[in-house]
Amino acid sequence: MFFFLPVSTDAPVYYWPFATVGLIVVNLVTFFLAVLGVLPGLDAAWVLNYGELNPVQWLLSAFMHEDVFHLVGNMVFLWVFGLVVEGKLGSGRFLACYLGIAVLESAIEQLLFLGYQGPASGSLGASTAIYGIMAMALVWAPRNEIQVWYLIWVFLLFMGSADVPIVVLCLIYIGLDVLGLVLFHLLGGVAGSASGWLHLAGLFLGFPIAVFLLKTKSVDCEGWDLFHVWAGETPSVDKETEKDLEFSKKRREKEQTQRQQLAVDALGQLRVYLQNANGLAALKLMDKLQHDHEVTIELDEAELVPLIRLLHQAGKYRESAQFMARLIELRGDHAADPVRLKLAQICVVEINKPARALELLGQVDAKRLSPEHLKLAKKIAAKARVLQQEGELELDDGAW
Repeated sequence: MFFFLPVSTDAPVYYWPFATVGLIVVNLVTFFLAVLGVLPGLDAAWVLNYGELNPVQWLLSAFMHEDVFHLVGNMVFLWVFGLVVEGKLGSGRFLACYLGIAVLESAIEQLLFLGYQGPASGSLGASTAIYGIMAMALVWAPRNEIQVWYLIWVFLLFMGSADVPIVVLCLIYIGLDVLGLVLFHLLGGVAGSASGWLHLAGLFLGFPIAVFLLKTKSVDCEGWDLFHVWAGETPSVDKETEKDLEFSKKRREKEQTQRQQLAVDALGQLRVYLQNANGLAALKLMDKLQHDHEVTIELDEAELVPLIRLLHQAGKYRESAQFMARLIELRGDHAADPVRLKLAQICVVEINKPARALELLGQVDAKRLSPEHLKLAKKIAAKARVLQQEGELELDDGAW
């Protein structure tokens, strides 16, 4: 035994399925009113009778079902395919397509059987209209998937769910109908079913309607319709990724240009602060650039020297460390020894980095130091060792 039940879809839904839900409710109500005897059910206008021509039956017969299994099966598939089609069309146009397919097929069917005197008295149910809607979903969203719950019972019971492309699900239904027709005609009605002709009629009506609406741009399938899929012209992930990367690249380039211009403007302002001996304003400007805009100004020696001096005058030794380290890089060799010595002193007095202090002292040429500076270097080294012995925790993250 094999049973499967479609429950949802990943197709983009731009409109809430008011009409689909409404049709399901109407079908349920008419069926149960017929069961309760309130409606005539399988008599009168609710069946498309063969051998007569009754336009009222063209519409009403689509809202009556033979039994509960017929009803539930149709409503499940109306929900899934209606969700896809109404999600693209909107309620009004979807309802017009659904009722139009139902009425048109019923009219053609009754005309074809106008002189019929065979055993089949007529037809009923929403299957034809639903097959038309299925054809529209096939044209508009063949690659979108429908979640299907399945049950397979062959000695063992298997249950689960799977995502099935709409095109595959449609082909399964069409294949089952064709198989049913073949068996019906080969075996003289012993097996199979002639209802497949009615289903296929709905399919053939829904297909051109879907194509017409697509070609007239009455519906937007975003390049994922049957024709684009068949031609291999769907929006690929690679193309979308390439577009995103190109957009990101342009945005980064624009941001980089803005940061560069901001750095140029800020450097001019910083020089004004230094000329006015306002080291704290210069420091605040650089901090704001770094934290708010992730912009770092590259200072040369002409800006670093006065900035360091002004910060020391303001007692901002800790804040000056990064600029002193940069000045050491620019001067290099032993021309930077006085700066190394001062920075080593700051390391042990202000920022608790004894290892960094000893590293700086190791780069100093003691022979070039004055007696006063040599004495200071020894004092700094001793202080650094004491801090290390006391267990001063120092994380060498390279930052000042």
